[in-house]
Amino acid sequence: MADGALNLTLDDYTSAKLAEKAKALGISREELALSVLGDQFFDYDDFTWINGDPREDTGEVSEEGARDWEEVQPEMEAYLAARLGPAD
Repeated sequence: MADGALNLTLDDYTSAKLAEKAKALGISREELALSVLGDQFFDYDDFTWINGDPREDTGEVSEEGARDWEEVQPEMEAYLAARLGPAD
């Protein structure tokens, strides 16, 4: 299987759950299976991270451009109302 092809036989429960969740996400069962398996086997140590390991907290947080919630809230509510309709 050097080409990466793999056939799996799933039990009825797993197959039904895979189909259900894939449908809810609007993707194929194959796409969901690839995503789940890829996430499961991903290992940060397999990669070289240009800006440092993302698991390490650098403690550097930029507040440049940050605004208080009281200033942002009316904008956010107007945006959500325009996109989702007015709140009840």
